[in-house]
Amino acid sequence: MGYNDGRKQVRRILRIIDRLQKSNGIRVRDLADFYDVDITRIYEDLKIIKDFYDLRKDKGDYWIESFRPLHWPRITSEDAQVLELVITASPLARDTRFEASLKRVLKNLDTSLAEHIQSKLEKDIPAQLERVHTVDEADERLHLSESAADYSRDNDDNAERHFRVLEEALYEQKVVRAVYQPAGKTEFVKHSLQPYAIFFRKEDWYLEALSNLSENRSLTFKILRFRNVMLTNETFETPTDFSLSEDLASRWELFSGEPINVKLKIAAHKAYLVTEKERHPSQEIVERCADGAVIVRYEVPKAEFTFWVLSLGDAAEILDPPEFRAEFQEIVHRMHGIYSED
Repeated sequence: MGYNDGRKQVRRILRIIDRLQKSNGIRVRDLADFYDVDITRIYEDLKIIKDFYDLRKDKGDYWIESFRPLHWPRITSEDAQVLELVITASPLARDTRFEASLKRVLKNLDTSLAEHIQSKLEKDIPAQLERVHTVDEADERLHLSESAADYSRDNDDNAERHFRVLEEALYEQKVVRAVYQPAGKTEFVKHSLQPYAIFFRKEDWYLEALSNLSENRSLTFKILRFRNVMLTNETFETPTDFSLSEDLASRWELFSGEPINVKLKIAAHKAYLVTEKERHPSQEIVERCADGAVIVRYEVPKAEFTFWVLSLGDAAEILDPPEFRAEFQEIVHRMHGIYSED
């Protein structure tokens, strides 16, 4: 459900601009329903529109008061055709015939507008994750109380309400006070959060935010695990160097953390898992063995990569580093102890 192709968004933005110019006020929910997209996509559209138009808001209604003058791009009819083809083409299309022409068109466009279009065409946001960073929560934990337990009685309604508060905080760039229940824990944690992004992954919605409890540049929270979210009047600015797509690209699938440089051997019958596609930007096939096996190297967060290797069973062998190989030997030893009792 997250953006995986910016061309549809560009086309939708143009249509929203036209509607907002002709209207005295439209609600975000109405726009989302009309274009049959999630409300978070409309908020993202409005952030882009705001760069070029005097976008006004009153009691939840949005309209365009006036536009910010842009230099009209001088493009040929051929260039216009290229843009139309790129915008309407299937997201699955893999064709470079128009690459040179597209670059020329973008160069002729107003710089800021071209950058927006370029970023949307290139964006491929994964949308994954569990909460992946660890923080020292010893002094910040809250035991279950009657008020906290109330929040879990109607989880769907609460999640919807929390989602809307986080949306508003994201768009208005306001800090939220939140109570969060980490996975597998019965205790709650209080956070002061600066929301950077909301995204969809693995059938769930997640929030990427800066927390007052961590020195990491951001943490990932599963929205369903929030037990209370309150909007404050405290404002913040999202760092200019924050890029959700870049951050997610460094992760294996769901988790992040300090990367580890790993070399492993994958048996021939499972080699397709890494030869058919690049599973991670750091992937390097070191050797293709005579029996069809492959030796591959990764620099990835350790925890989730461990889960993936274990899922391959005896089809994967950790070769390096030695201490990581020793950890697998210990895991296998404990598993043998469990099953040998039968």
